[in-house]
Formats: sequence, C-alpha cells, structure tokens
Amino acid sequence: MKFDLEHDWQGNMSTPRKNLGEKTKLHLFFVLSLIFLLTGLVGHEPWRPLESTSISIILDIIQNNQVIMPMAASDSLITHPPLYSFVGAAFGKLFSPILSLHDAARLANIFWVSLTLVSLGLMTRELWGEGFGRQAGLIFIGSVGLILNIHSLIPELATLLGYTMSLYGFSLYFRRPFRASMVLGFGSGIAFLSGAVTPLIVIYLSSIFLLIFKNWRNKRYFIFIAISSIITIFVISPWLYSFHYLEPEMFLSWIKTIKLHPESLFKYHLQGILWFTWPALPLAIWLVIKDFKLILSHKKLQIPIIFFLVLIITISTTGQPNQTNLIPFTIPLSIIAVGAIDRLNRGSASALNWFGILIFGLIGFLIWLGWFAMLTEIPGKIYERMFFNSSNFVAEFELFNFIFALVITLLWLASIVKFKITNRSAISNWSLGITMVWVTLITLWGPFIDNRKDYKIIFNDVKQHLIKSSSCVYVNNLSDSQINLLHYYSGIRGTNPNVENKDCRLVLISLTEEREIPAEYKLWNEIWTGKRLSDKNYFILLAKKISN
Repeated sequence: MKFDLEHDWQGNMSTPRKNLGEKTKLHLFFVLSLIFLLTGLVGHEPWRPLESTSISIILDIIQNNQVIMPMAASDSLITHPPLYSFVGAAFGKLFSPILSLHDAARLANIFWVSLTLVSLGLMTRELWGEGFGRQAGLIFIGSVGLILNIHSLIPELATLLGYTMSLYGFSLYFRRPFRASMVLGFGSGIAFLSGAVTPLIVIYLSSIFLLIFKNWRNKRYFIFIAISSIITIFVISPWLYSFHYLEPEMFLSWIKTIKLHPESLFKYHLQGILWFTWPALPLAIWLVIKDFKLILSHKKLQIPIIFFLVLIITISTTGQPNQTNLIPFTIPLSIIAVGAIDRLNRGSASALNWFGILIFGLIGFLIWLGWFAMLTEIPGKIYERMFFNSSNFVAEFELFNFIFALVITLLWLASIVKFKITNRSAISNWSLGITMVWVTLITLWGPFIDNRKDYKIIFNDVKQHLIKSSSCVYVNNLSDSQINLLHYYSGIRGTNPNVENKDCRLVLISLTEEREIPAEYKLWNEIWTGKRLSDKNYFILLAKKISN
C-alpha cells in the first residue's frame, strides 16, 4: 500500500506548489512597486527640511544653466556632485508643461529606485538563485525607514543605485568578470557623482576587505578591480576636471571638506538601523547566526556582510548625524534576509505576519479615524488635535482619494484574510501593509500635512515685495531650509551679510515674539510682516532708509 504524505517535519510554512505562474507573480510585484513609488511623488509642495536643498539646486540648474557646480541658496560650497539634481532638473523641464517643477523633479525618483530594484533583483538572483530576486525587492520596499525618504528629493537615492550596482558587480565577478567590472565601474561612478567621496571609499574598501576570504585572493580578482577602477575614473573625470578648471579655489575647498568626524557616530547609526531596516534586520541576524560557518566560503554572505561593516565604520567616522545615511543599509540586509525567508519555522513566520497585521492594521485604522474626524468633527477631541496640527486646515471630501485609499485598504484586508499564510506570503503581506499605510496616509492626510509644511503662501507674499523693490535681500536668523525655499518660490538667493560683500536695500528677518530686531536694522522701515500658523517665529521684511 502506498501513502502520499505531505508533511512539514520541521514546522516550516514552506511555500506551496505554484498557484500563480512566475510571470504573474512578477507582474503583481511590478504593480505593487509602482503604486508604492508613484503615490506621494506629486501633489504637494517641497517639504522642509528634507527637500529644500535639492529643489534650490535644481532651480539653480534651470535658472542659470549651472550643471557643473549648482548650489543651494544656503550654501557657499557644493555639498554633493550634481548627478541627482541634474536628472531631477531634466525631469522638471520634460514635464514642466503639466506639472510644477518640484512634482516633475520627484518623478526622477522612479528612475533611480526602479534601477535600484532591478540591480537588487539581479544581484539576489546571482547570489541565491532564481526566485529570490522578487523577495529581495519586497523586503526592500517594506523597509520602514524608506517610506518617506524614497518619495523625497534627496541625492542619496542616486547614491543608493550606485551602491547596489557595485554590489551586483561583486556578485557577478565569479561568473562574468569583465561584465562585472563594467557594472562595478559605472556603479562606483554613479555613487561618486551623487554622493561624493564617501561612497567611493566604502566600495573600494569593501573590495580590499573581501581579500580576507580565500576565494577572492586570485590574479583574476585584481584584474577585475583594476578594470573597474579605470572605468570609474573614466566616468568621474569629466566632472572633476570641469570643476577644477572653472573654480580651482572652490575645488580645493571642497576637497578639504573631506575629513574625519570629531566624534564617532557609531551608536547613532546603530540605533537608527534597529528601526530603519525592519523587517530585514532581524531576518539577517537570524541567518548570519544560523549559517555563521558558511561565511568563510559563500559569497552570498561575504559580500553583504563586508559591505555592511565597512559602511557603518566609514559613515560613522566621516558622515553627519542624518537619517538619510541609513538608506544604503537596506541593501546588504535585504540580500542576507532573503535567504532566511524559506527557512523560518512556523512560529517565527507566523509571528512576523501577525506583527505586521497588528501594526499596519492599527496605523491604518488611526489614519481612517483621523480623516473621518477632520470631515465630520467626530470624535471632537481628535478633530481639535488634528485641526491644530494641520494649521487650521478645513478638510474637504475628495472622491478620487477616498476611492483609491479604500481600494488599497480592501486589498490589504483581502490578502491577510483570504490567502494561505506561507513564509513568503508573510513578507508579501508586510510589503502590502506598508504600501497600504503610505497610500492611505498620502491620499487621506496628504492635504493636512502639506498645509502644515507648506511655505508657498508666505514666500510668494514676500516675493511680491522683493520684485517691486530689489533682487538683493539680506537674510537674518532664517534656517538653511527656509533660505532655500525662499530661493525656490521667489527666485532670489538670500544674502548673508557676514559672508558676502553686497549692499542690499532689503532684509528678511525671522523673529520670535520675545526677540527684538537686530540693532543694525532698527532704523530700517518695515514694509511687510507675515507668519505661518504652525510656526512660533514670524517674518519681517525691512527696507533701508534712503538718505536725502
């Protein structure tokens, strides 16, 4: 007598036989990724402080055709090479007939993140085999810290593509060394042209520390690194030469900004990684502990581990305390975590799935409740708090936003109720849950958030007086992000009287109720004053008295 037993003796919720074809699954992944990426890219003003620098740089490129050394209004020296801003400006010009500049520029993020997902998928397939690339992409877009950053105007997204391509080059080396050197060379070039020297240090230090492992110590590897280095030099040299040729003094000053940070930021970055890279981090830690002995012989663990360690040491000694520095950690942790998915036992996979359901379900409920309160004033306490936090925004029912948010919410509910839970579906549910939260937040709360963060009205008001009076204005006590947004909305770069020797007839000052006008401007005439409801400070525009 024959028995056909299908039993999971290890208690794993193993992926069952295919109900959907691989092409169908890939298409669904593309749809999910596109919904996640597109939502929130358009329809709101630049949010400070995250987007203010980039939008000012992009405006500098468009206004002054400055493609070699574009700078934000608040900067006296370039902070990043211009690749990201240049592509953002190109998208801005391309879509300018139908979109505002900041919305059009944000569409460039689709370009950067899509290429990052493709590189991540190819790399994961190279390291772990067929069928794992899509899972790595789901873990990546499910990273908690990427929700806002991936939809913002920040050059770190272009740097992320450079990092991912470089890691793909390392993973491809054993099978296609010449093609791998091309990928590594161009990836390193992109990383440098968007993130400056630090990414280049991380990539090539990683290539050196890979020599710890015996399988990398051969003549072919040194040839591979040499060819990729030549390609990198070829990619970055035109910009470096142009920069040095046009502004040699500024070029030397920019080189001198590359220095070690006086205090190690290791603790800051480690604490940030704990929440920023969830759920990849716990899965990666579990796999590394379980397969610790395989590190010495398996490139699928060697490459991401070495890159992770080099990255955290480098940015902790050369970087600034900024959460955007945490973005690259999502790549190596996603690569490692993908190997843990199918090997989790039933309890662990179920716990991850239920944790996601509870967290995203609670957040989604609160988003819907807050939206309902803003429309109906019920419950009263929630309405009062949201009305205050949104700077007295009067909500209106928007049919399209409501339908879109409802459809995504219902799809998420269907995914957690209808489908059989497996290890892989737990990850899919997590990614769908984080997409549901982001879509509902932007479609239902987007107008409230934008009203609180928006500087358009206040600086457009200032612009009318600046155009009538002068194109030169001193700025006093304004933050860098405010100076950059003033530049974006008015087209005028604020002047710091302590840095630039200009004779301006106007000054824009940010003051609190307790603070007086600086002594050097007390005799100037007030021509305008204004305040955003959500700010403690108010702005005052003064004009210099003209002597008879």
